[in-house]
Amino acid sequence: MDLRRITDWTTLTGAIIEIRQQGRTLACGTVDAVTFDGAVLWLQVPGVGRKLYEKAGFHEAWAAEARVGFHYRVSAGGSAA
Repeated sequence: MDLRRITDWTTLTGAIIEIRQQGRTLACGTVDAVTFDGAVLWLQVPGVGRKLYEKAGFHEAWAAEARVGFHYRVSAGGSAA
């Protein structure tokens, strides 16, 4: 699956995404909520529960969904684990 980095997290509520940090996949799940400024999101991870991720922690959101409003940043290496 070809994933792309989403730079505008405010568009992600309800999307299925992968959270990466320094190129490593940390979690996959559905975005439950995002702060107004898009600096923080809550991810509902199957079998784990709800987890919080911050852009300030060098977390990146990657998605395959082509939804209206997604702002893609072209990045190399977009395979899902």
